[in-house]
Amino acid sequence: MSERFEFVLGSVEASVVGQALGVDVRRFPLRIRNTTTDPVRLIKLAKIVTGELAKRRLVVGNALHNQVQNAFGLFGDHRLSVAITGIDGLGEHITVLAFTDGSQALGITQRGDDELFFSLFSDDEFVDVLAGVLPAAQAAPGAPATVRSSVTEHKSALAARRAAEREHDEEETDAFGNISIISMVEPPPERNRGDGESDERRLRRVLAGERHGGGQITVTGHGGAAPHSLSWLDAEAGRYLVHTTGDGGEFVARYEPAGYDDVVRAIRDAVSRAY
Repeated sequence: MSERFEFVLGSVEASVVGQALGVDVRRFPLRIRNTTTDPVRLIKLAKIVTGELAKRRLVVGNALHNQVQNAFGLFGDHRLSVAITGIDGLGEHITVLAFTDGSQALGITQRGDDELFFSLFSDDEFVDVLAGVLPAAQAAPGAPATVRSSVTEHKSALAARRAAEREHDEEETDAFGNISIISMVEPPPERNRGDGESDERRLRRVLAGERHGGGQITVTGHGGAAPHSLSWLDAEAGRYLVHTTGDGGEFVARYEPAGYDDVVRAIRDAVSRAY
């Protein structure tokens, strides 16, 4: 297991370093401030950034620290990337971008509006690190259940999300807050307990109640395959993982109660597909 290397950059610093290395750091979900297109002003800005990085020992002599170069190299040379966006139980944004080349991995966490925390680590830790991004939560009670909404309604919500991605300013307040339930999938007889609440009706009640956060995990392979996404929803009773599919004019969402081990398993499966 390789030793971790961690450092912090402002988004302008990251942009300047990226330009120096020929790397585009403007990747969703990171929010990167604009710098300048004027060559003279850019040179002046680069000198200022170099001085600041030298104070933090991220520039050695006249060169960037090797590990900083390795970190930025993963922006362009990786096997897959993972974007995690959401809201935690305190209303704070979760913004993480991660890459791996199969040997070394990079995680970038945006703190507040600007600060970027970089962490280089072994690919062996990749799935565990990603699962650890989500706030700690117990699994919701009950068994998995499914809800359906119209594809038209889902596409409207998806178009709005993609527009927000293009602006690099997405806000995810919950996993599927814009979905209006058309119908619940009828439970099999054995799950309709005569002396209690069915799993489907429990889910209906949860979706109508208080949310404690949620978000989306999107895994994208470097080969151009379609991204694989899953979401999580934290309710008062616990966490659900949400798996979605299209089914003959309907948008189908399967809500699966999930603790930490379930999150690890789901992310590992998504990463395996992307490879």
